[in-house]
Amino acid sequence: MATEAYSESWQELIDLAGQERQSAASGPMSLASAGSSGGSGGSSGAASRSDLEHSDGPWTTAAGVAEALRTSTTTAKSRLTSTHTGVTAATEGLASSGVLKSVLTSWEDRLSSVRDECGSLAPKLRQVGKDLGERDTKVKSSLQGINTPSDPSDLSEPKEK
Repeated sequence: MATEAYSESWQELIDLAGQERQSAASGPMSLASAGSSGGSGGSSGAASRSDLEHSDGPWTTAAGVAEALRTSTTTAKSRLTSTHTGVTAATEGLASSGVLKSVLTSWEDRLSSVRDECGSLAPKLRQVGKDLGERDTKVKSSLQGINTPSDPSDLSEPKEK
């Protein structure tokens, strides 16, 4: 099998991706929202229970971004269409006239697809945040009745009296 030659910039990216994959495989796992210091676990790097609590903030933010993208693609499509008004008549008889129309139609279709997908995605992202919050509440209440020692070392071995 022949080896492929990449430009220097592409090769740097490929090498970097390989290094990240290796360090991720050998390093500790952490939550994306916990930050580089391991969340609120302190300087020891140990995760606290609050590291695993759910927040709907990222889901709500993502929904807002999807809505903003939907709005901007709608605006872009409208501007693209209005900018091309009269181009067909002005370029009549030129071979490029048909190509321009084809490119316009292609971009209008693409922008419509992005707009529709973002419009569909925003409410789903909000619903995920809501559902996870409700699930967290249900799990917490279901665990309320379980008695656990406050000191985990109490679980290791029964103490003799």
